[in-house]
Parts: sequence; C-alpha cells; structure tokens
Amino acid sequence: MMNFDEIKQRFNATINEMAETLYRNSEIIDYEKIAQFIDHIIKAYTNNRMVFLYGAGRSGFIGRCFTQRLMHLGIKACFISDTVTYRYKTEDLLIIISGSGETISPNAIAKKAKEIGGTLVLLTANPLSSIARLSDLIIQVEGKTKDNATVNETYAPYTSLFDISTLAILDTIAGIVMETLGVSEIQIDNRHASLE
Repeated sequence: MMNFDEIKQRFNATINEMAETLYRNSEIIDYEKIAQFIDHIIKAYTNNRMVFLYGAGRSGFIGRCFTQRLMHLGIKACFISDTVTYRYKTEDLLIIISGSGETISPNAIAKKAKEIGGTLVLLTANPLSSIARLSDLIIQVEGKTKDNATVNETYAPYTSLFDISTLAILDTIAGIVMETLGVSEIQIDNRHASLE
C-alpha cells in the first residue's frame, strides 16, 4: 500500500507526463492537416452532410465525446454502432480514431466506407497503418498505444497518453470550428441535453 507522499509523487508524475505529452503534440502536429480537417468539418456543415465517427474501446469513448461536441455546434453527427446510426453516403465525412491503425472493427469500417466513397480522416499514432493507407487525411497523434503499451513504460496506464492527447486535439478543433461558425455558448447550452 502506498503512503500519502508516494501517492502524491505518483499523482504529480502522471499529471506532468500527460501535460508533457500534450505539449509535445502541440509541437509536432501538422497544422496544414489540422486546417484541412477543419475544412472537411465546415464543408460537411455547409453542405448539410453527416459527420460519422468511429473508434473501438477507449478510442470509441473519445469519438463519442467529439460526436456530442459536433452536435452542440449544430453539425449533424453520429457515432457508428450506436442505436441511432444514419446511412453513410458518398458526400459524408468519416472520422476514425485508432492508435494502432490496425484494430479490426475500425479497419473493416474504413474499408466499407472506401467502397461507398466520402472522405475518411484518421487520428492515429501509426501513419503507416492499414487504416492510414485507406485514409484521405491522417492526423498523427503522439502517445502510447496498445502496440507498444507493454514495452513502453509510463506513469499513465496503457493507452491513456494517446487517448488524452486525441481528446485534447479534437476539443481544440471544436473550439476553432465554434469560432469559425460563430456559435455562441448560449447556442451550445440550448442544444445541450435537458434530461440528465
């Protein structure tokens, strides 16, 4: 059992590791690709098209967070495999989150989407992956993934560094989209769930 000082030390080391990973991502991120990603989202909004998101496991939870935020911004969005999933069409945007870029279910969805058409954006730590080869745009996110989780020792457990970095990047993008579309906090509040 850890004592108070050990808990405090471990807690601070983990928080600092997360903060350092976020900072590294801000330094290595390809801003031209971020601008293209934002353009795809704005284009889907302007053309009244759907934005689909998918990720397996924790990546799925991050995807659901961004789906909700897009809805708050007035953008039609859904998470694939949820009870309400719309029909994907050639004019739509699909965003996949996969640290490894090799996970079976997002890989299968990417292949099917490629057959249908539309635009595929991938957030991944592996820009050379199978899903990356199918993608129209790749946003590289630094952080430990399941591929190197057992050999790359960190304070944050398993894939947390990738997950937290991806969430931060997507929420940052949401903030830029919010400003671009002129969405107010009042409008977001009006779209926020009233039955919670």
